[in-house]
Amino acid sequence: MTKAKSSHANSYRQQTAKYTYLLGVIFLAVIILRLFYLQVIRHDYYDFLADGIRSRIIPSIAPRGIIYDRNGIVLAESKLIYSLDILPYQISDQQFVLNFLKRIKIDTSALEQRLNNKSYLPYELISVKRVLEPWQISYIEENKSALEGVVISTRIVRYYPQAKEAAHVLGYVGQIGSTELSRLKNYGYQMGDIIGLAGIERYYDSYLRGVDGGQSLEVDKYGNPVRNLHSLESVPGHNIYLTIDFALQQAASRVLGDRKGAIVIVNPQSGEVLAMVSKPDYDPNYFTDFLSEKEWQELRANEHPLYNRALGSYPPGSTFKIVTFMAALEDKIDTARQFFCNGHIVVTNRRFDCWYADHGGHGKQNLLQGFVNSCNIVFYNLGLLLTPQKIADTAAAFGLGVATNIDLPFENNGFVPTERWKKRRYNQEWFPGDSLNMAIGQGYLLTTPLQMTLLTAAVADEQNRLHKPYILNKVLSVEGKAIVQNKPESVNTLPFTKANIELVRGLMRDVVDGGTGSNARVQGLVIRGKTGTAENQRKDHAWFVSYGPYEKPDLAMAVFVEEGGFGGTVAARIARDIYTWYDARAKQKGAG
Repeated sequence: MTKAKSSHANSYRQQTAKYTYLLGVIFLAVIILRLFYLQVIRHDYYDFLADGIRSRIIPSIAPRGIIYDRNGIVLAESKLIYSLDILPYQISDQQFVLNFLKRIKIDTSALEQRLNNKSYLPYELISVKRVLEPWQISYIEENKSALEGVVISTRIVRYYPQAKEAAHVLGYVGQIGSTELSRLKNYGYQMGDIIGLAGIERYYDSYLRGVDGGQSLEVDKYGNPVRNLHSLESVPGHNIYLTIDFALQQAASRVLGDRKGAIVIVNPQSGEVLAMVSKPDYDPNYFTDFLSEKEWQELRANEHPLYNRALGSYPPGSTFKIVTFMAALEDKIDTARQFFCNGHIVVTNRRFDCWYADHGGHGKQNLLQGFVNSCNIVFYNLGLLLTPQKIADTAAAFGLGVATNIDLPFENNGFVPTERWKKRRYNQEWFPGDSLNMAIGQGYLLTTPLQMTLLTAAVADEQNRLHKPYILNKVLSVEGKAIVQNKPESVNTLPFTKANIELVRGLMRDVVDGGTGSNARVQGLVIRGKTGTAENQRKDHAWFVSYGPYEKPDLAMAVFVEEGGFGGTVAARIARDIYTWYDARAKQKGAG
């Protein structure tokens, strides 16, 4: 019995030892596998974490490329500014620092609140003043030894030396938002990046933005730098030259003044945009940092200053009569055909007035006289003689109803209605009144000032080409190497007979010499144009499209004044003043 018990006990001990050994082997294997996982498989990850603890990255933001006008005038550049920051853990005498900052006119109220509430991370830099004055920097540097924890930081910000001039062309920059990040993250953009948000800054951001660099520092447990680990130099963005003639841009802006509206000027032989003015405008420097309350209130006081009216849609009024008249010529309607204007016409029991109704109408008018005098009665009748599709097709040949694909964001398409569209949109037939409205540039019809400029430029061009407009001239690297060189691109040639185009050109000259556009006439200059007054819920919009100022035209132009009244008055005079300035400059250059 004793032997049996002893044998059983030995067997139990052997079995226990066996299981203990097996568990030990398993435990040791787990430890070895874990060490292998941590030290081999996850080596890079934990090495990265270790570096994050013992090192600090000081980023070096790459300056954006410079934007020039066609003559080398700087329109946008990067500027170094000095900011004041505080490192709370390094301050030995908090009250002394606060009193010193107050003495040099720096508001410390927000800083004091954060220090008292301790609402900051241990090594966080607290921003106190984003732009220091030179005299403030001098005072801080002179007392640097007594101002532990006070840090003068440098930052690169976007700077627009011409302020409001060409603001809608240039655009502005700002920190990337979540929507933009989701769209651009595959192109190397990260949260916190500064990107273009409007205008050229946005459209050509990939060229203008550089490649950020930085410096990696090893720090001690207090966050103080010990040694430099490695550095990576930042690479500045490419420089951009625009087609904009800044002096012409300034002149057009000055003539438009405080009126709401837009002026677009292009080279009719190439489609280069020489000037693009939109009012009200804004100072893009406001967006290089946080908007102050004063800046925000100034923006709110204006009527949509960020909206580029040059790319916005409006009824073109009588400037569209160029299209209707060309449709009539191509449809072989006799230009000698006469209509009687007594100031109005009645169609389907509706009265449609001529703009000259208060004067008893124009009397007898043939097609040629109707164009020069912009007689609505003549064009109402043309609207009834032509099919809506004929007018729509002619408008399409001039590039209306679709975006021009200019190298700017947020361009409007405009709109040219058709019978099919109205049936689909409203389930209604096309009424005679729709044709009357369309013939004089009203109703559902919408165009942009840019589109009307290109329409006029196509008439002016020797080969009657409809050009794609462009604002970028060329992109150069910092070393001066050409990255991009833009060239004129024709998207269509007007499909009209040469005789009909020449007739329209001659009539546009008559409009200025003795018709509704006589306010644009300048002695000694050759200006051709067409006035327009577009009905609006409040005051009418004023239009004037033209080209000149010589027999071989340098400029094609659209002047649009929102709620400006009669186009032949305010808009034509604005064009006259721009042509006068341009001619005076040309003569001065010739004399020089």
